[in-house]
Amino acid sequence: MNYYWTRCPACDCEVAIQFAVRPGGLVGSVRRWSSDRTVNDGRRLDVAAASVSGDGSFETPCACGGPIAVAASGIERATTERT
Repeated sequence: MNYYWTRCPACDCEVAIQFAVRPGGLVGSVRRWSSDRTVNDGRRLDVAAASVSGDGSFETPCACGGPIAVAASGIERATTERT
């Protein structure tokens, strides 16, 4: 699972994006919440493989509809593999 945390420039909410890489692209969810917690909602993430850049960066809408640019360098990759 991959995670990306940011703030939406359109609604100023905190945003958590979690996703998995599939053959057809990325699937997961976008969750947002306001500082005062009056907003707490989300939407499905579905990004076609053709829309993901070579380094793994992509753009997706926030739950408010505003654009979120996801930089590959900020993506955290979690694993369940034991070391």
